[in-house]
Amino acid sequence: MGRQSLVRASRVVAAGTLMASIAVGSAAVSASASSGGVGAPRTVRGARLNGDLTHSTTTYRVASASLGDLLTYDYSNTRSGHDTVDPPISNLSGKAAWNDDSLDGGVYGEPLVYDKTVYVATENDTVYAIAARTGRVIWHLHVGTTVPKSVVDSAPTVGCGDIDPLGITGTPVIDAATDEIFVAEETELAGQRGWQGIRHWLVAISLASHEMLWHRDIDPPFGNDPSHYFIAAEQQRPAITLANGSLYVPFGGLDGDCGQYHGYVVSVAVSGAGPLGSYQVPTQREGAVWETNGAVVSPQGDLYVATGNGSSSNPAHFDEGDSVVELSPSLKRISYWAPGNWLALNDHDWDLGSAGPINVPGTSLLFIAGKPSSSGDTGYLMNEEHLAGIGHGAYSAPACPGGGDFGADASDVVGAGKSARIFIYAACGSGTAALQVTTSPPAFHRVWSPSFGSPNGPPIVAGGLVWALDWDGAALYGMNPVTGHVVVHRTTDDLEHFATPGVGDGMLLVPSAGGVEAFRTLG
Repeated sequence: MGRQSLVRASRVVAAGTLMASIAVGSAAVSASASSGGVGAPRTVRGARLNGDLTHSTTTYRVASASLGDLLTYDYSNTRSGHDTVDPPISNLSGKAAWNDDSLDGGVYGEPLVYDKTVYVATENDTVYAIAARTGRVIWHLHVGTTVPKSVVDSAPTVGCGDIDPLGITGTPVIDAATDEIFVAEETELAGQRGWQGIRHWLVAISLASHEMLWHRDIDPPFGNDPSHYFIAAEQQRPAITLANGSLYVPFGGLDGDCGQYHGYVVSVAVSGAGPLGSYQVPTQREGAVWETNGAVVSPQGDLYVATGNGSSSNPAHFDEGDSVVELSPSLKRISYWAPGNWLALNDHDWDLGSAGPINVPGTSLLFIAGKPSSSGDTGYLMNEEHLAGIGHGAYSAPACPGGGDFGADASDVVGAGKSARIFIYAACGSGTAALQVTTSPPAFHRVWSPSFGSPNGPPIVAGGLVWALDWDGAALYGMNPVTGHVVVHRTTDDLEHFATPGVGDGMLLVPSAGGVEAFRTLG
């Protein structure tokens, strides 16, 4: 990724009789978060999470499901959504093995798994640690004061949004090198009620002592200055990214784009010390960075994010709305790409960044598809080594058959050698869509939709199946990655927007409006 090609990876995936393998590289993996990304004291974790792999012809096999941790959204900073560790899954328990539906708030983030423990955070600003196999709450820590929508709406020019109350929305990240979890929360300052007291904090928690190690304000400069932005109009929805010894936290706006706000990415050292870094989308307002998956990170440490509609209505004044932007580790803009119709996307609130970019495995290509609506949308392939500006250097074709692409996509390679097939699984509003990618020349075409149902949430690939939730209809689907045939279907508790399942330690985990529901995986 970044300014050089991503090296090819090799893994073994099985679904029933389907066997898929690609080459996995071996890498020297640092246990320190400062060198590459999510910290990884074990080689297995490092190979999956670091993303900076050197080529090898050996096949990567995993002996123990207990190694199947999930430390960051979609398993790695490539945001592939591919669990390469847990064993094949042919079915799930007929009903939930456990269901913690009495947590103190809704769970929007993907459940994380580390050393047989599930970690989730709620909109009530509480972090929970839950035993993966039994569902027993081991500990919980309340880290802030959640903000009611009525308080948010009392701020000047604000009066929209669809989360009430606002607390922790984006998926946290775990640093296995230091046994710490990091969460971004919306909170009210102690003793200061009303919209002026709303803040966004980044919080570090020790997984050993279960105590808060530090917290700090991560609102960019000039908050509550009417010529810049109101903090209450900013919303932290994307996952936190751990890379380059830093934590990267994107910001967008509320549902409805009301209020004076800007899209931002901010950075903080993993120690919590030092100055706050920030990148502002150069719009007069809007330009949200609100994709569920957070930033994609190259082996060089560069970050790729996507933006929503900006405010410019002048073709001569491009404002980086509806763009893919490459940022340096210090959040300086390196390059960008935008479709030639960016102005129309701005005008119609058709966010290109309704789902974030994703790396096409084994290539230096990025894929992204955006929001437009009942008639479907357009997907794009571009060379991440050379984002070519407005309207240049990208292949485009229809992606979702209806409803646009929301949240995050996933990817996989099925088969080996000349028979290998590259797939992108898109989170379409009409249900998961599988896109087969060719690389010479770069192109893709849609090959399947699910055999039944409308799993419209962000998909993952685990145990040889594609998994996605229908967050409207409260259902879980497991689909054959080549045909789209629904192999597993389960009803679930009520779900929040863009809910993403996770697999780890022999369990498939569903974040819900009341907590976490867990199904036991069966080989």
